[in-house]
Amino acid sequence: MSAAPGTAFGDTAFKDTAFGDTALRDPLTVFAAERGRLRSLAYRLLGSVAESEDVLQDAWLRWSAVDPAAVGTPAAFLTTMVTRLALDRLRAARTVRERYYGLWLPEPEVSSWDDEVEAADQVPMAMMLLLERLAPDQRAVFVLREAMDLDYAEIAAILGKSAEACRQIMRRARGRLAEPSAANARPEAGRRLADAFAEASVRRDYAAIVSLLSDDALWLGDGGGVALTALNPIRGADRIARFIIGVQRKHGRAFAFTPVRVNGGPGFLTTHGGVFSGVWALDIADGRITRLYKIANPHKLAHVTPPSGL
Repeated sequence: MSAAPGTAFGDTAFKDTAFGDTALRDPLTVFAAERGRLRSLAYRLLGSVAESEDVLQDAWLRWSAVDPAAVGTPAAFLTTMVTRLALDRLRAARTVRERYYGLWLPEPEVSSWDDEVEAADQVPMAMMLLLERLAPDQRAVFVLREAMDLDYAEIAAILGKSAEACRQIMRRARGRLAEPSAANARPEAGRRLADAFAEASVRRDYAAIVSLLSDDALWLGDGGGVALTALNPIRGADRIARFIIGVQRKHGRAFAFTPVRVNGGPGFLTTHGGVFSGVWALDIADGRITRLYKIANPHKLAHVTPPSGL
């Protein structure tokens, strides 16, 4: 992170159309205009809402100490800065995640169904989980190319590699992402299916739950050794339905579901016996639920507001 302004941070081929007069650029105005894009970049690289915010805070502190007039292209400068800061954290996090208790899932991005959500700003949970297969440099090249729509010359300048090396990294990344991400249904259809699933789960209606799940549906839970959830994946509609019903019967407490968007798709804030127990996200394809993700680790939910009334 020692590159001088206007060199590695600022001289990629970004088209800077938002700020025409360099002398009039205000650091806060520039950063605020780029913040949404930079946060999306950091989240795609890290899979953590909290760490993404930390990266943006670090980036702002560094950016506020820079003379904007010395920067050729603020968007390129800030993209490079956030990418490198996120990569430093990602490399450090890989060892921690390898030692993680149980299955590691990304932190969920939760929003109200009433909020206007740009599809391009949302990353399905399935894709976030696939990105975990990639080495840090592979993840960076893939995200910068596919999500940020940068060309290889721009990516090369950000990462300090040649354009051809970045192309090779991208080919390897695509090879590792052999499994396609789940195709979510249209939001309205996904919401209806999710609501039906919630109702069936509260009723403990085995047949109805099974009818809403694909035959090879997969349940993935992340308690981090702190919260109770299934430690291993649960496969198949029958086993998932029995698990959902069994948890409620065993503890004598019912689930309650508050519909929300999770990473742009259907999901819930869930309570169990009146206690906030986590965020559930659903992948939907061909009119059935194909995957259920339960993020219960409280360290991953600090940014989530529990359902009202708790």
